[in-house]
Amino acid sequence: MKPILLFDIDGTLLHVRKKFLHEVIHQILKEFKLTSVSLKNRSFAGRTDRDIFSELILEHSQTDDLYDSISSRYISLMTENLSATDVEAIDGIFGMIEFAQKHDLHIGLCTGNYREVAQAKVEAIGLEGTFLFGGYGCNHHDRIHLPKLAKLEYQDVFKRTARAEDFIIIGDTPNDIRCARHFGARVIAVTTGSFSFDQLTDHKPDLILDSLEEPDKWMPKFTTTNQK
Repeated sequence: MKPILLFDIDGTLLHVRKKFLHEVIHQILKEFKLTSVSLKNRSFAGRTDRDIFSELILEHSQTDDLYDSISSRYISLMTENLSATDVEAIDGIFGMIEFAQKHDLHIGLCTGNYREVAQAKVEAIGLEGTFLFGGYGCNHHDRIHLPKLAKLEYQDVFKRTARAEDFIIIGDTPNDIRCARHFGARVIAVTTGSFSFDQLTDHKPDLILDSLEEPDKWMPKFTTTNQK
């Protein structure tokens, strides 16, 4: 079976302008009177939206109602306001998608974003309709559970079974590597996010790349070894 690719979004496919994101988060904190919450020194890389927002309200309330209201507002702000000017596609990603499509490789998402936000982000760089299945941050607070959800969605969309070892997760953080290992998939790490080559090496991915450019030079080792 040909490998099934699961892409992370932020730091792997694209970057969202920090100013835009901070404006959205600060607006939410203000609307819900959470102004004492500081974003300083908080790392969101590789985390799920569910985990992030649960942490932001932890000191104020742990009620599901507040979480649901805040997450709903965030989704609305992101989907209604995010535009192509707020995102930047990372070098190599369009060539990588073209390579996958040319070789009939199924491609999905494994991302900490809420589903609606994930779709808004990929649409903003012109990849609407490209990713037909995935695991999303709305479904679980811990990223390690997302690949299994992506697998179930894959099976539902394509009406065929798949094994964990059929998947390759592509991401830019140690959490991408961690979730791949927990699931039993192979993993390609890229240094296009906030983690360096050395930092990613410590977590022992199957391959580390500086970019997803020239996939014809490094993808064949994954497509040939996975054939059964």
